[in-house]
This record gives sequence, C-alpha cells and structure tokens, in this order.
Amino acid sequence: MARLAQGVRKRPDGTLEKRFTVDGKRYSIYGANNKELQQKEKELRAQIEAGTYTDNRNLTLDKYFEEWLAGKRNSTKGNTLKTYRSHYYKHISPRLGNKKIQKIERREILVLQREIFQGLSESTCNGVLRTLKIILNDAVHDEIISKNPADGVKALKETEKATETYHRALTGQEQKEFMREMEKDFYYEFVALLLCTGMRSGEAAALTWSDIDYKQNVIHITKTVTYNEDGTIGIGSPKSESGKRDIPLNGTIRSVLSSQRKKLGNILPMNDNRVFVSVYGGIIHNHAINRAINGALSRLREKGRPIEHFTAHALRDTFATRFIEQGGNPQTLKVILGHSSLAMTMDLYSHVLPNTKQQEMDNLRIVL
Repeated sequence: MARLAQGVRKRPDGTLEKRFTVDGKRYSIYGANNKELQQKEKELRAQIEAGTYTDNRNLTLDKYFEEWLAGKRNSTKGNTLKTYRSHYYKHISPRLGNKKIQKIERREILVLQREIFQGLSESTCNGVLRTLKIILNDAVHDEIISKNPADGVKALKETEKATETYHRALTGQEQKEFMREMEKDFYYEFVALLLCTGMRSGEAAALTWSDIDYKQNVIHITKTVTYNEDGTIGIGSPKSESGKRDIPLNGTIRSVLSSQRKKLGNILPMNDNRVFVSVYGGIIHNHAINRAINGALSRLREKGRPIEHFTAHALRDTFATRFIEQGGNPQTLKVILGHSSLAMTMDLYSHVLPNTKQQEMDNLRIVL
C-alpha cells in the first residue's frame, strides 16, 4: 500500500480518513487512497467557502447515506453496494431519511423494525437492520454521533423452515429424469457441470478455458459473476478466499466440457475464452438457468412425471448429497464446495448422514 499522506489515518474498515481545520473548525473526509482524499478535501473546502456545507448538527440520514455510499464504492463489491441501496431507499429512507442523524432514537428504529416486518421475511428484515447498523456505526466512527442508537435492537428470530426449503436436493430418480429431460436444452452442459462439481452458478458462468487445467487435472475457481451497484453484471473475485479453490476433474466432468467445447465452436467464435455463454453470446445470468430448469419441469409435468420445483442452487445441494451418500469425506466436500468452515458444510448437509449410517455400520469390521 502507498505511504499515507500527512494527517491521514487508516480506519478499522480499511478506508482512509483525513482531518483538517478551517477557521478553527475541524472537518473529516474519507476515501480509499490519498488521491481520492485530496479530491474530496478540495471539494469540501469549496463547499465550505461557498456556504453550502451541512455541519453534523443539521446532517440528515439521507445526506449522510449519500456521502457514506460514495466512500464505500472503491472498497466494497458492487453487489453489496446494490444491497445497501436497496435496503436503504426501499425501507430506511422513507421512515428515517429526513431525520437529523443526531436526533434518531432507539425507539424509532424499533418502530421501523416492526413496520417493515409486516411485509418482509425475518431474514430480509434482519438484513435491513444490519445495513442500518453498519451506517450508524460509521457515523460513530465519523464522530457525528457518540453512540449507535441501533445497538441493542435484536434481530428477529429466523425460522428453520425457510433454510430447509432453500436447500433442496434431488433424489436419485428425480436427478435421472430431470437430466434426461434437459439433454437437448441449450444449457444442458452448464446444468450438468453444476451437478457434477457443486459449483455455484456464478462460478460456472465466469469459467474460462484457461481455468480448465488438464495437466494438473483440476478446474481452477478464481472468479465469479458479480452484480454492480446499478444491477448490471460482470466478472469479479469470489466473496471469500475459501471460494478460490481447485475442483478435481473426473471422466464425467471431462465429457461435459468436451461436449460444451464442440457446442460453443458451432455457434460462435471463442473470442473471450469463456466456457459458457448465454443464447445471445453474453454472460449467463442465473435467471436464464432457472428458466431452463422450469421449462424442463413443466415438460415433465405434461408427461405425467412431475418433480417438485427447485432452482439452480439445488444442483449444488444434489452434488453434496450424492457425495456424502457415496461415502465422501465431509472435510473434502468442504474444500470442493468452497465453504469457509466444516461446521457450515455439516449444518447444511447433516440431514444426509442418517441415510448412510446403517450402511457404514454394516461395512464396519471390528475384530474382537
């Protein structure tokens, strides 16, 4: 990292802060690097001179959020910024946006929590509250307020049912019938790779042929599809270091990749080296895969072989379920899936273990 300029310090969240004084009054500006701080100081001094600067006593939450979000843009992923904007402008701003930030009280945040819970799930409601707490915590760091009024407001208890519904794995028979129905679909190879590797949709959509390492016999997962603040999509890095990993190749995966290479060569030149493209030649969006899945499920219903609805994420869950059912090591599964902890893997897929318990006991040999 470049050497910090005079009067600049690094804050706990990684951003930089510079303080300066004008006519005996202290001001603070924040940014990702020295150049950004210089520009912001220049702009703030111009506002002060023009008399358009709003001091802390009169600063509204809306005004602070605009400044806060601008400061986050160089250090925060686009999808996270998109979530912050959505939470704030849909749920927080209509209720607290015009309030002076120094006047916001804990009871008002409790009212906000109760009101938004009328139309949101516990999980989404808690996400909105987390966003508000993050904003107000930074207002404390910025010395606008001395204490976060959202501290002590407890998150709503989330029901386990939602998690269980979300993590749906196909049975062996469902998997067989579904993949047979998908076979002639444009996205068949994409879906097959998810099922054979446990990759996330965004990771598969970001794959390039240079990520397929036939010499080392692995797929290098180093990037994923990301969402920008404005809702557009691009390619970026995984959320965590554990997301960067190598997935071993096997015969089935090699066959899927070989089929995809032939298909791609027949429809358009591989000018950007991507393994998968949408029907329009662009980056594959998760919605497109879910539409393809829904189409296959609809055709199966018409044929009298209905399968309970599922989304692309169920293919990842199905891979993990088959892995454990067939005696795979949970620690190995953790690495293949890119989980940060074994506890996360076991929490999600422990329901599979009772199905293998009897078989494993039958296979156990202890000499007495």
